[in-house]
Amino acid sequence: MEKLYFTFFIILFAVGKVCSQTYIMNTNTGGAGSYRTSYFPNGQYFYQYWIKRADGNLLIPIKEADGYLIFDQKPTSYFFSAYRPESYGCSGPCGEEWNSALSADNFNVNCYSATGGATGYGPVEIVPEFSIISNQVLVQPPTDNSFCDKVNLQTTGCTGTQRFIWEYRIEGGNFQPTNVSTSFNQTFQFNRLTYVSSTYIGNIDFRVLIDSDTTITGEEVYSNIISYYVNPCPPVLESVSSNNQTSCVYNSDGQVTLNFDRELQNNEQYEMALKHTDGSGLTNKIITKSMMAANPKSYTWTGLGIQSYILTYQTRLTTGNGTSLSQALTKTFTVGPPSQFSYQIITTQPACHNQSGIIKISASNGTGTYFYSIDEGPEVEFSSITNDIILPDGDHYITVRDSKNCIDINANDQKI
Repeated sequence: MEKLYFTFFIILFAVGKVCSQTYIMNTNTGGAGSYRTSYFPNGQYFYQYWIKRADGNLLIPIKEADGYLIFDQKPTSYFFSAYRPESYGCSGPCGEEWNSALSADNFNVNCYSATGGATGYGPVEIVPEFSIISNQVLVQPPTDNSFCDKVNLQTTGCTGTQRFIWEYRIEGGNFQPTNVSTSFNQTFQFNRLTYVSSTYIGNIDFRVLIDSDTTITGEEVYSNIISYYVNPCPPVLESVSSNNQTSCVYNSDGQVTLNFDRELQNNEQYEMALKHTDGSGLTNKIITKSMMAANPKSYTWTGLGIQSYILTYQTRLTTGNGTSLSQALTKTFTVGPPSQFSYQIITTQPACHNQSGIIKISASNGTGTYFYSIDEGPEVEFSSITNDIILPDGDHYITVRDSKNCIDINANDQKI
């Protein structure tokens, strides 16, 4: 279409890249300078054309660039009608008559396109068309708008060839480029460590520069702004102590040490649940930073019996943005039995009445060295087997233990 230049409308705007509520229209029928409320000549044809707002008044763009019209108010009506009358310089009609038109009202300003129709004999010089999107292409985050390491972002609401150039700003700063551009409905994964300090906690805003046509300049506008909150990532459970055992096979004094990659913050706490793998024995704990003062990156869970366990853990963090819970994670571990302590008594009976007998005590497994006591007397230490022990004729009670005070539950406190 031949561009139309008229002096009826003078637009005095010096507008940069706006970021309030805006509407981006692309049309082949010109800008506000081409508006006509009654038929007006343009070369060989006549036309009417306007874009109006809700109150019925003409809507003037705040910016125009190569067929793109940027509005700061919502367009509600588009109208274009053109015709070329027949000419009669050909010993009769020349066959040059044509009509074209397009009318649309209350269209979806977030995503709409339309092409008009045309009739007639001669070549139709203009078939009107337009498309429109709004700059509200970023969806507001959910109520819990926090993330710690990464967040997936998208521009939505329509389809088209637009490119969206992502920017971010942290609290108290200016918007910074990411050097990433996407199309409609394409995901941009914002990775915190790529752009923001690992120690930063606070608000982060996102917007995109909407480039409707990469081959021209001047039609770019900024989108709406969405806000998230950056939390510290919860501590990572790096390892669990190995070879976890109770002291004796019959005790429930096993313990497991959980080793994390960082210490808790002052406003952060662990919420843990421990149960047996069969689902029984649920125990809940809240663990604060002060409870880990001796070893800030480790916590030891004590009082565990011989069993396989499932640990579920997460952190609760309270900040100026409220309280958030990290994703619950699980870890399995086992508390096993030690080698079971046992002993036996080797007896040599007296040869005659009123003579002394001889015994030896042989111990195995358990931990460390061993101790025996006869008739509640003082304990005597030995390694694996005692020397001969001479006992007078009669009944005697013998108790044997290892260095962890484990006894042989099948044989202890024997009477011989």
